[in-house]
Formats: sequence, C-alpha cells, structure tokens
Amino acid sequence: MTGIDKIIEKIEEDSRAACNEVMEKAQAEALAIIKKAQDDSLKALTEAVKKAEAEAVLNIELVTSKAEHERKKAVLTAKNGIIDEIVKEALQRLKAMNTEDYFKVIMELVVRYAQNGNGLLRFSKEDLDRIPTDFEAETNKMLAGSNKTISVSRQPVSVDGGFVIVYDDIEQNCSFDSLLNASYDEIRDEVYKEIFMRDGI
Repeated sequence: MTGIDKIIEKIEEDSRAACNEVMEKAQAEALAIIKKAQDDSLKALTEAVKKAEAEAVLNIELVTSKAEHERKKAVLTAKNGIIDEIVKEALQRLKAMNTEDYFKVIMELVVRYAQNGNGLLRFSKEDLDRIPTDFEAETNKMLAGSNKTISVSRQPVSVDGGFVIVYDDIEQNCSFDSLLNASYDEIRDEVYKEIFMRDGI
C-alpha cells in the first residue's frame, strides 16, 4: 500500500468515525426530543384530566343544586296549592252554613267591625230573605254599653256572604271575600303552621 492509499484510508476512517459520532449525537438528541415530547404530552394529558374532573365535579354540583332548587320549588308550589284549596273550601263551608249558625258568625263580625254611632247593615237579597226576625235586636244587645248600634237596611247589596256596614257616606265592606282578601296572607300563614309545621312536614 502506497502512502497515498494510506492517507485515503485514514481519511475514510476519520470520516466514518465523524459520521458515526454525528449520527449518535443526532440519535441522542432525537431521543431526548421524543422523551420531552412524551413528558410534555403526559403532563398536558394529566392537566387536561384534572381540569375535566374539576369541571365534572362543578357540573354535578350545579346540576344537584338546580335539582334541589326545583324540588323545593315544586314542594312549595304543592303546599301553596293545598293551602289555597283549604282556604277556598273553608270559605265555601262558611257561605253554606245553616241559617242559624251563619247569622251567629255575622253577629260576631258586626261586633268586631262596628264603629261608634249607628251603622246600617246591608246584606245580599238571599240573606235578607232568610235573616232571623230578632237579628237586629240580638246584635244590638251584644253591642250594648259601647256607643255602637246597628240597623238592617232592606236595600240589598251585591255580596256573596257577609255584609256591608254603612256610616253616613262611608262604607265598610265586610263580605267574606273582602275579609278573606284583606287577611289572606295571615290566614295562609296560620293554615301553613297548622297542617305543615305541626308535624314537621
């Protein structure tokens, strides 16, 4: 082998060594890049899973809260419906009482709502046709000693149960419907306490 051949062979060996070194370095860098990418992907995946889990928990809490709100709303609506029916039924029973009991209630209302002076009681035509003959006298007995008296007008008024009491130009509507409307919230509260709070419903 001549000197030139030896030089060429040396160059080729050096080149191969350099190439191998470059290839090994490139492979190492590639592996490092792949590992980093894998690590980054795993981290991103873990974060995404955690975020998804947090969102799922939040969604479950929101849905649960909404469902509970709707349940309470439905229960309240049902209770209000029951109370309204009870009040409505009680009013109907009051209007449908027999004549004797009905006018006892009327007397109690007159005593409660009468003012000083002489009040003129006006009833519906139906009540005027069935009013007891001694109603006026008996009611005034109950008012005795108070500066209050009443007299019954024969002129009917349009009310469905109860009466209107007139003092000069002032009329006080004591019909059952009017008295109920004026005290509706208070009546509802009492009914609620009686049928729901008593048994812890």
